[in-house]
Amino acid sequence: MKQIKVFLDSSVIIAGLVSKKGGSYEVLALAELNVIIPCICEDVVSEVFRNVQKKLPGSVAYFYTLFKKLPFKIIDLLEEDLALARKLINEKDALILASALSGEVGWLLSLDKHFLRGELKEKVKFPVCTPGEFLQRLPFLY
Repeated sequence: MKQIKVFLDSSVIIAGLVSKKGGSYEVLALAELNVIIPCICEDVVSEVFRNVQKKLPGSVAYFYTLFKKLPFKIIDLLEEDLALARKLINEKDALILASALSGEVGWLLSLDKHFLRGELKEKVKFPVCTPGEFLQRLPFLY
């Protein structure tokens, strides 16, 4: 079975930390089982940590455990991908999109409506969807 590179937006990681139910948690479980290659960037790490500290201070230990346990692949973005991403999405999300482009991922998963707009999905080479949608399509990938 070939592993798929899947870029995880911070919203997916946070949702997976908060609840053991739902698509986000299941995607993190697939990463732990080495079914997928979970790709992130430094911005995702910072955003997850900042939000966990602020909104879920009791989960900070889970954050550290998650990042030690899962085989995250850190993607460094390329400037040309950042220039393209800035034309496609708002500045804050451009770093995430650019990293996914630079990482040549097979999927971008997010719970953020900015990423899930139809116009963006048509302008990138990989599917952009929620973890639940990804999981529904996963059996057809193998």
